[in-house]
Amino acid sequence: MEHVLQLYQEEACLLDALADFVAAGLRLEEGVLVIGSTPRWDLLLDRLRIAGVDAHGHVLRGQLRLLGTHLLRASLANRQRFNEVTSSALALARARYERVRVFSELTDALWRDGDRANARLVERYWQPLLNVHDFTLLCACPIDSLEGQAYDGSLQALCAAHTHVHPAFDEEGFEEAVSGAVAEVLDTQQARMLHALSLAHRPSAQMPPGQAMLFWLKDNMPRTAEKVMSRARARWSEH
Repeated sequence: MEHVLQLYQEEACLLDALADFVAAGLRLEEGVLVIGSTPRWDLLLDRLRIAGVDAHGHVLRGQLRLLGTHLLRASLANRQRFNEVTSSALALARARYERVRVFSELTDALWRDGDRANARLVERYWQPLLNVHDFTLLCACPIDSLEGQAYDGSLQALCAAHTHVHPAFDEEGFEEAVSGAVAEVLDTQQARMLHALSLAHRPSAQMPPGQAMLFWLKDNMPRTAEKVMSRARARWSEH
């Protein structure tokens, strides 16, 4: 069971991550359920076709399905109804495929609308469903983890609700930006100490070392964290 959080700043980057996630499931003969809006669904199908994936064929066979975000959003006030809708969709996928993976844009949609309370609530809704149905879940959220205001507690709460966190689609570029910024701001001994401390006190979710360092710095050296993030943003914008 994996519950993955994909952070993104640009729609194109999220679509790249989503297309990779869906294509991997199709290759592995998994059932794939996309909880999303029609415009994003159409863009996803275009991405898959460009990548050489017969998206239309997978839809016709029932391996790739869309469940409208609005259906789950309407059931947020009633957890039992939320469970019924999602369980029915998962059971339909499971009827033909042993393994199932799901992308949900519900957290993303709520966050973009400024409804952070319900964005965090829906992540709590998912946990028992993951335990019962044992599927892979990918969520997304439009957060820039190189911005200091992201660490007001919201990012920490979202990360704690997931097993894996990807701070950017281009994680290699993200890591280079953060590690380069650390090298600019701290001397060699301080940088080594930061690596050791962030590794020893990293959040429970699996994430790249650079993201773990930013969490540790924000909690323990906030002024240094702002300097590192400022330099990392500059490097990231140039990559």
